[in-house]
Amino acid sequence: MTGYQLSSKKRFVEQLGEAGLIERISKKFLVDKQTITVGAGEDDCAVIDIEKAKGGYKYLVVTTDTVQESTHFPTGISPFQIGWTSVAVNLSDIAAMGAHPFAFTVAMGIPSHTETAFMDEVVEGIEKCASAYNTAVVGGDITKSKEFSLTGTCFGFADKPVRRAGAEVGDLVCVTGSLGNAALGMKLIKKEMEAPKRVEEAAKMTLFQPMPRVKEGIILADSGLVTSMIDISDGLALSLAELAKSSVVGFEIYEDKVPVLSEEIRSAWEGDFDLSMYGFDLRELAFFFGGDYELLFTVDAQVIENEEVLEMLKREVKMSVIGKVVSAEEGIYFKTGEGKKKEKMEIKGYQHF
Repeated sequence: MTGYQLSSKKRFVEQLGEAGLIERISKKFLVDKQTITVGAGEDDCAVIDIEKAKGGYKYLVVTTDTVQESTHFPTGISPFQIGWTSVAVNLSDIAAMGAHPFAFTVAMGIPSHTETAFMDEVVEGIEKCASAYNTAVVGGDITKSKEFSLTGTCFGFADKPVRRAGAEVGDLVCVTGSLGNAALGMKLIKKEMEAPKRVEEAAKMTLFQPMPRVKEGIILADSGLVTSMIDISDGLALSLAELAKSSVVGFEIYEDKVPVLSEEIRSAWEGDFDLSMYGFDLRELAFFFGGDYELLFTVDAQVIENEEVLEMLKREVKMSVIGKVVSAEEGIYFKTGEGKKKEKMEIKGYQHF
């Protein structure tokens, strides 16, 4: 596996055998035996006390996502961060439904000459991310593969899952956090630009170790004000297009209201903050790249009239209002100010094919 093989004196997974590798991996995953009566590696299936697990919630939500070496592992990412990411991308989908995650399974494609120390770090990343979001790793699979890959499946519960369909004309368009941080990290890795060390470290961390907005998704769902939601894994433009398609609406986006780059990155930048000298701008970072794993959502416009609720959402989920929902016939466009010409938004971002 390119970039991760160590010397032949090290121990490799093929020396452990399948049974030995499963035992080595599964013992790292800790579960609450009151809820997970049979956990990873103990039997043919995990056994879960569903009444205890669901905590009174009505709906089960399930998602699956794959990360693999040739597609998803940027230069410099650590084995720990690979494991972390495999869980985080699944948790982000759970967050977009406003659901509570509770269990995770992972199928691993492993080249036979993978170093066991590498695997230990990957497994640690999986466990750390899952446990950080109160999620138990309950099982999975391993198979010999030409390249390293992880396919995760995450389970969660919700009373009222927030769908992509539901936005109505007049609703506000909002996002959590800030966008473009992962894009900046990738451009720095590719040497397409330069930045102070603190900026580079912060941007790469966003790219290498995404933080799914689980808490924020739950708060938004519980507010009862959110009419539609999606995570921004593939870029803001593509995410807007997905919401527009599902809700049969259009969007008017105020480009200057979109929060681009975190305060940490902006405050660490020394000198003039000008990306144009590198041949790209903030729009490219925020709208057309992806990897930020923030939430894009629409809310009832009446939230503006309730100052207490508005301030709570700004504080608890770092909400920014970036536009409004318009009719499907109007499409998706930028508007920079009153009386200014509408500019149709180009729909592009990260896509596998």
